[in-house]
Amino acid sequence: MATTQPRYTESALISKERYISTDWLAAEYKQLWPKVWQMACRLEQIPEQGDYYEYSIGRQSILVVRESEDSVKAYRNACLHRATRICSGSGNADGELRCPFHGWAWKLDGSVLEIPDADDFAPECLSRADLKLPEVHVGLWGGFVFINMSQDPEPLLDFLAPVVEGLAPFEVDKMRLLRFRTTVMDCNWKVGLAAFNEAYHVEATHVWDLSGYAGGTMINTRPGQGVQPAKPNERVNVRDAEGRTPGAYQFLYEKFETHNKMRNVPELLNESAALGELGDPRKAALELLRLNQMIGLAHQDDIDYVEAMTSVPGDVPSVRFFTDVRRAVGAAGGVDYSHIPDEDMISAIDYCIYPNMVGPINAGNWILFRFRPNGNDPDTCLYDVMFLHRFGEDEEVPKVEQEFYGKWEDHDGWGPTIGQDLANMGHVQVGMHQTSLKALRLNRQEAGVRNFERFMDRYVLADGNPTA
Repeated sequence: MATTQPRYTESALISKERYISTDWLAAEYKQLWPKVWQMACRLEQIPEQGDYYEYSIGRQSILVVRESEDSVKAYRNACLHRATRICSGSGNADGELRCPFHGWAWKLDGSVLEIPDADDFAPECLSRADLKLPEVHVGLWGGFVFINMSQDPEPLLDFLAPVVEGLAPFEVDKMRLLRFRTTVMDCNWKVGLAAFNEAYHVEATHVWDLSGYAGGTMINTRPGQGVQPAKPNERVNVRDAEGRTPGAYQFLYEKFETHNKMRNVPELLNESAALGELGDPRKAALELLRLNQMIGLAHQDDIDYVEAMTSVPGDVPSVRFFTDVRRAVGAAGGVDYSHIPDEDMISAIDYCIYPNMVGPINAGNWILFRFRPNGNDPDTCLYDVMFLHRFGEDEEVPKVEQEFYGKWEDHDGWGPTIGQDLANMGHVQVGMHQTSLKALRLNRQEAGVRNFERFMDRYVLADGNPTA
């Protein structure tokens, strides 16, 4: 399929300054983040009246509050007396938002509730209209709470339009958090986002140390060359007959005015290796499921289903087998996947949701990455990983506590694939500072990264070039 595409001709280089410059970062804080929709939290993180969740972007703290069963508000998180942060982290406000310093309090709707010793203030300081907590715009989609700090933003669903339509079959509003991790990465936030917004890196970063079943099935077959399972720690040759890497022949790329998408070529998913060609079918199936479970695209229910099978067929293509398993597991839990095409059931469909989210989704599972700048340091960022799952009707949904790791290396449960990506990011940032490097070159497989930088230009360059 790739050979039928016209030659990629976009040659403009991308300045490295937007990844290392404090001036560019300052321009982002001024021009981008106050004006764009951004995901703050999931609704299940504020399920009860009075629940709150603090969302931070740079020095701006936004307090997302469940005002009532049907209403979510978002306030600037600063007391109107002497600026103290009203609430930190997450919790329940017990019906009021009270400043911990001097006890000023507001109702959940943002109206002032109590000012201790109000008579000791000049009357001009206590105009009730001026004492209502400043609100920011809230939008809901897919179980997510988005906020926008601008005065008159475009409607959220207009901003998200292609994503809303594309992800509709997966019913993400019915998914729930399975895990939520945050760590500090030693790279610019856009370097982190770009690492998951292209497939050019698949061969060099991921394939060489995929052993046995993973090498044969996750990368499927090489067109025209059949199945060649790898031995443990053996380099896997995954190039096709024309010498192209998987990013060139195994993925489709689509750009929108805002956002972009990449996914596996559906036809290649049907050419995956039969389980029997990878060794013992049961062992191969379970190994692959456990690998996909580590990266958030399979679940324990899939593993339990295969373990309970009396026999695992060896002549069935692996993708067909896992598609049937996922449908059966869903049906057993009361989840209907009949409206999702076979090629999307266990695929990896990645939408890069501007400005700062990306991650693969399939039927019942979504691993979503979010990147945010870390204070005034362009060389580090905050990296959030949300594992989402569609639970069955009778399954217990876990109460998720947000995990935090000061360095990503402090946690060893990222799984091999994500760990390989994270290991690259610091090296990218170091390279950005080399005086020999002037700019970045992007190819067809990285067109989503180029599209994202155009989006950044619309905001950051709106009032002229930053001084960087």
